[in-house]
Amino acid sequence: MNYKPHSLREKDACTHIGLGRTKFRTLVNEGRLPAPYWLDGCKLWITNQLEQSADALMGAANDNTATLAHDSWSDVIPPQSIHEEEDQ
Repeated sequence: MNYKPHSLREKDACTHIGLGRTKFRTLVNEGRLPAPYWLDGCKLWITNQLEQSADALMGAANDNTATLAHDSWSDVIPPQSIHEEEDQ
């Protein structure tokens, strides 16, 4: 039986979105991932909130990558072929 758990403990939450524990904690502390809730002494993350935040972070990372990919050295230095450099 496959089911999606409502909540995850920290170790499973990290694994679920593909992050190490240190990076996960950093993003939670920065407010970029949701804060946990406590249930009888257990720190838990709501799976849907975690997935939505991770999707938003991945979208922002992809937007940033697209910007960086456009901002390349070819904008500064015109491309030359290897043969042009050898002829000089």
